[in-house]
Amino acid sequence: MEETAQKKKLFVKVPSHIVRNEEFNLSNDEFLMYTRLCFRYFRNYHKKEIEVDHKKLMYFLKISDTRTFKKRLKNLYETGLIEEKITNLPTKGNLTIVFNDTVFDEDKHKHFTILSAEVFSYWRNDQIDEYAFRQLFYYKSHINKNDKENDRSFCFVGFGTLAERLKVSKSKIVEANDQLKELKLIKVIKHKLAPTGEYNEDDEAIFDRFNNHYYVADSLH
Repeated sequence: MEETAQKKKLFVKVPSHIVRNEEFNLSNDEFLMYTRLCFRYFRNYHKKEIEVDHKKLMYFLKISDTRTFKKRLKNLYETGLIEEKITNLPTKGNLTIVFNDTVFDEDKHKHFTILSAEVFSYWRNDQIDEYAFRQLFYYKSHINKNDKENDRSFCFVGFGTLAERLKVSKSKIVEANDQLKELKLIKVIKHKLAPTGEYNEDDEAIFDRFNNHYYVADSLH
């Protein structure tokens, strides 16, 4: 993920395959940690050795236990998103985290998800939780307003797919959507069962269920 300046507005950039758990599974907590490390990677002028105050990072991530912090770092190492395993935290000075910058190789990974960095503020201010944070990125990963040939202004993922991809319950998806809707960060156009005009062998009408359409607020594009 990368934070860049464009017309005085900051953006966050992350490979879409990580957003969607396509190659490996990151929990929403781990995904949040990864986004913050990517932000630091950009602030470090794309140098892979990142110096962080681990106590400040823990505070931002709302982690109170160093064991939890180290466990999440361990999972990032095991998935190859950071290059060195961290077993001990410094008692003085900063922690060095070696970021795997090959993840941003545009020849290997051509699709990236970009959101306004304001998303960090909603998390920091306890307006959204880690579920809503990740879901917002997921919706945006399927949206491309620059596609002039196809209408890709919305995401139409189904609950089942979202639950399977992010390894969460459908009730958590609903709760996250409620948070995002209340803040007007997404708009949801609901779709109900509709008749196809066809009938099955028992002469019963066949219905199609269309997935809801999710629109991400223009302020986050």
